[in-house]
Amino acid sequence: MSDAMTKMPVDDLATFKSSKVVRAGEITEVVDAGCYVKSADPKQSILRIFEENMTARYQPQVGDFWIVYPDGYQSISPREAFIEGYSRID
Repeated sequence: MSDAMTKMPVDDLATFKSSKVVRAGEITEVVDAGCYVKSADPKQSILRIFEENMTARYQPQVGDFWIVYPDGYQSISPREAFIEGYSRID
């Protein structure tokens, strides 16, 4: 990668707005192999196991969100980014 590419100002990038519909749950507890996530029924939590390399760039915290996209891809979103980008529809 050239120095010009690594130093390009963020303002030089195009702007996008997300319109994806996803399944997500708030993380209530982080354990060694995964985390507990609130289900659609607020009285229940689901243990989700971290997929390989899922936490390589970011270590989830209580209050963050586990996201499952329509194609099955899973990720962790920091709480602030999730709240700013998604609204509950059900």
